[in-house]
Amino acid sequence: MISFLSIVRLTVKNALRSHIFQLLILLLLLCIFLIPNTIVGDDTAHGYIQIALKYSLGTVSFILSLSAIWLGCFLMCSDAENYQLHMVVSKPISRVTIWLGKYCGILLIHVVLMLFACTIIYATVLWQFNRQGFTHQQKTRIQNEVLVGRRVYYPNQPNIHQTAFKKLEAKNRAKELKGESVDTSPATQRRELRMIQNDILRNIGEIKYGASRPWEYANLPVGMKKNRPIYLRWRTYVNKVSSEDQRMTRGMWAVWVAAPVKKADKNRPVEQQLYQVPLSSQPEQFLTGVFHEKVLKATCIQDNGTVKIAFLNVDPKASGLFFQPNDGPKLLIKISGFSQNFFRGMIVMFIQLAVLAGLACAAASAMSMPTAVFIVISYLMFGSFATFMAGTSAFGSAANHIGYTVGNILLMIVIPIQNFEISSFIANGELIEISYIWGIIWKYFILRGLPIYLFGIWLYWRRELGLVIKK
Repeated sequence: MISFLSIVRLTVKNALRSHIFQLLILLLLLCIFLIPNTIVGDDTAHGYIQIALKYSLGTVSFILSLSAIWLGCFLMCSDAENYQLHMVVSKPISRVTIWLGKYCGILLIHVVLMLFACTIIYATVLWQFNRQGFTHQQKTRIQNEVLVGRRVYYPNQPNIHQTAFKKLEAKNRAKELKGESVDTSPATQRRELRMIQNDILRNIGEIKYGASRPWEYANLPVGMKKNRPIYLRWRTYVNKVSSEDQRMTRGMWAVWVAAPVKKADKNRPVEQQLYQVPLSSQPEQFLTGVFHEKVLKATCIQDNGTVKIAFLNVDPKASGLFFQPNDGPKLLIKISGFSQNFFRGMIVMFIQLAVLAGLACAAASAMSMPTAVFIVISYLMFGSFATFMAGTSAFGSAANHIGYTVGNILLMIVIPIQNFEISSFIANGELIEISYIWGIIWKYFILRGLPIYLFGIWLYWRRELGLVIKK
């Protein structure tokens, strides 16, 4: 244990001696104080607090991630190239202890920097919230939509494959009834099934002009206080799912509310009758391509924990509106306060730094510094590309199907670094679930990261230091 702590202390001293620690503190302070005052938001108090959280946390996470990769590769390689490691291994210290000590020293430096930066961000946001001359209405909105931890509920999604298979069977039966021949070869049936699936996906996302689309949510908390708000958050696009050519449109939301109806017989249970209630007296105008929120009452939750809402497209130019599954509409209910949610975000950032520092140390265990940095960054880029490919439709062309399959295979071995991004969760007041935290620990640190770390330790243990020659 004494040897391990000595390696940790020497690693921290080497980092401080190279002025990396001081440089990172300066960069973090610049990001924390300059970014919220230079990026233009929507000129509202709500938007100002969101920018202060989202961009400051995002930039701090990016800087610390790059630093963990670079410093891990630098310190692991410099000791071997400067022959300092040769003197250390001549003492009764295991190379495994040296590797773990360096890893923990690098992680300790970045954890201190993360705590320093996040504490300043947290204090600055609360100070600005109390110092700025926000109105009571603005403060209430910020407290309900940003400085909070709200659980997210997504609508129930249909089983596309099962629905498409039933439609294909109905199509084949209709042809047989008409006396037409049906090509039952596997290739033709797969092509027909893929075309039907594409049509279903297209129809799910689009709401044509004058049409209404319902969504149903399940497993919501029953028995909430009537004055406790439920937030409906959504983003829609006009004509196509793209940030370009977005404009003002009009639409109307409605919700199904249950009204109890008592029977004459008191021994029988009380039935509920559902009726649709519009959330506005007339269609409302809003901008497409950006998120919007509306407040629902807790009375919309039925006794079985379900909520049903609908949207009516009343676009002025009679265009179709498109909803993406990830953009909602989704329901948000307050579960925790801002401090608890912010602390959960810090835990995710810590896991991210632990993963990246481990990858850097593993790559630098048997490689030079430039090669190790290149390997780690390439590995992380593969994770980003795999996420993009896996997000394509599996029911499109052959190229899309191959990309979807390859992306999902890559995701079994790579670590998509964007899955650690928590700044948007905190800025939008969305709760970072404990299950999400345990999920990234299990999938990325244990299943994917730990085998790489063990392989790096083995390479470090087997490395022939006599071959390390400084030119």
